[in-house]
Amino acid sequence: MPSSKEILPILVAGAGSGIGKSVLENLNAIGQNAIGISRTGIERESKSPFEFGKNYHCNLSRISEVPEFVSSLQKQFPILSGVYFTFGNGLFKPVEQITLEEWNAHFVLNLNSLFVLTKEILPLLKPGAFLCYLSSTAGYQGFPESTAYCASRHAIAGFAKALREELKPKGIRVITVYPGAVYTDIWKGREGFDQDDMIPVDDFGKWLATLSTLPDAVYPDEIRLLPRKGIL
Repeated sequence: MPSSKEILPILVAGAGSGIGKSVLENLNAIGQNAIGISRTGIERESKSPFEFGKNYHCNLSRISEVPEFVSSLQKQFPILSGVYFTFGNGLFKPVEQITLEEWNAHFVLNLNSLFVLTKEILPLLKPGAFLCYLSSTAGYQGFPESTAYCASRHAIAGFAKALREELKPKGIRVITVYPGAVYTDIWKGREGFDQDDMIPVDDFGKWLATLSTLPDAVYPDEIRLLPRKGIL
């Protein structure tokens, strides 16, 4: 059996529910060694090893927890083969109804935490590794009552485009996925949308997990994936 230093696991950030939960499950179903993190994850004893397939606690909206988690992960796994950034929330209101506190909290999770996790995780990546960021159709066009969400998803796309150019010389791949409507909790309570028109979350998670199996020489950059009816 290979030692921890020879195993190159995949980290799924935002594995507590929705797309991230499905990605973690599907990665392990296809034989990839994956570990999840989310605010709802299990607490880990400091001396206990990480176990594949489990979702561990790290509240990504609390920036101070991110370096602490990465440091503890690095002690067991000095190198990762990839990271999925699947976390984030929605804020859907007319712009005049959004408070500055709501706006700031939205960007802390959707963008600031993504930046900090990326920065902390880069020393664990070697040539052939990948970073997969989830943007959205809201990352390349606008929707009403979605100013905050569109702004954060556009920002993620711009961040990933620039990072891709920075990391090309290091052989680290940066993939941006722009999913259309995938049915998760973010849609619950929103009028005018039919669950049957959306991509089932496990179908999307199953597809997303396959990106981890691409040969090292394949460098997908931006992928748009829509439900059958297109942009809803």
